[in-house]
Amino acid sequence: MATIDWERRHRHMRIHTCLHLLSAVVPAGVTGGSIGAQSGRLDFDLPDRLLDKEEVAAGLNRLIEAGHAVNPSWISAGELRDRPELVKTMSVKPPMGSGRVRLLEIPGVDLQACGGTHVANTREIGRVIVTKIEKKSTHNRRVVVAFAEG
Repeated sequence: MATIDWERRHRHMRIHTCLHLLSAVVPAGVTGGSIGAQSGRLDFDLPDRLLDKEEVAAGLNRLIEAGHAVNPSWISAGELRDRPELVKTMSVKPPMGSGRVRLLEIPGVDLQACGGTHVANTREIGRVIVTKIEKKSTHNRRVVVAFAEG
């Protein structure tokens, strides 16, 4: 019988939801990402833009503290094809074989196709820090976030 390590799963949910906020704070195409139990990262297509760690962290924490609801919903695969802006990842497209696609909406902040696990409210994430912003190539900027608490 399988068991779920709830503490670990919840940390993943918090980081995953935080990355949705990060994609709103840094409005650019997402070229890659990773989710862990303590930290996560997104890579952005930003050839000519520098990012400031403190500004990005402040933007994230404002959205977290605002206590936005996090709502899943569904649309048809056809509707998703008609709304390409709902797919922020540049190289990975959501699976559409079942005829419908799950959306994740943080009203007024983010709306995109996503099948992952999330918290119900942004306050659940807790304070975060931006541990690193690095240039990975001429176009890619990697932003790494982690929980502010130990």
